[in-house]
Amino acid sequence: MTNKVVKMPNTKQVEFGGLTLQLRLTGKDIMHIEDRLDESLMSLFMNSRGGVGLPSTKKLLIVLQGANQVSGVRDADIFKAFEKYLDNGHTTMDVLNIVQELMDESGFFGKEDESKEDEKSKEDEMTFDQTPTEDFEV
Repeated sequence: MTNKVVKMPNTKQVEFGGLTLQLRLTGKDIMHIEDRLDESLMSLFMNSRGGVGLPSTKKLLIVLQGANQVSGVRDADIFKAFEKYLDNGHTTMDVLNIVQELMDESGFFGKEDESKEDEKSKEDEMTFDQTPTEDFEV
């Protein structure tokens, strides 16, 4: 069976255990996922003391299923694909990375200021052969 999925606009396409997922977090998707998790998406990455935490694999799979824009993919399909994903040498940390990238692209961790990007690129261009324009204290 050939898997012919056309990439939808504004989605993150992910090959996941034989499934081609089109991931996007719309407002409706976020509300549905948070209802299923009974917590906010941001709290996935925080422990009870406000520090950084790692979410359970079940919660990550709920996010993948809820963010998937391809019709007809059920929880059972995601679970089977997850088993296949692991059998193919991937890890649960790979799933965590997919979810983190999705949330980052959706603006959950803030948008980087473009002016800071310009400053950073200018700093990256600095070489030891150039004379600094600012005075540095030692």
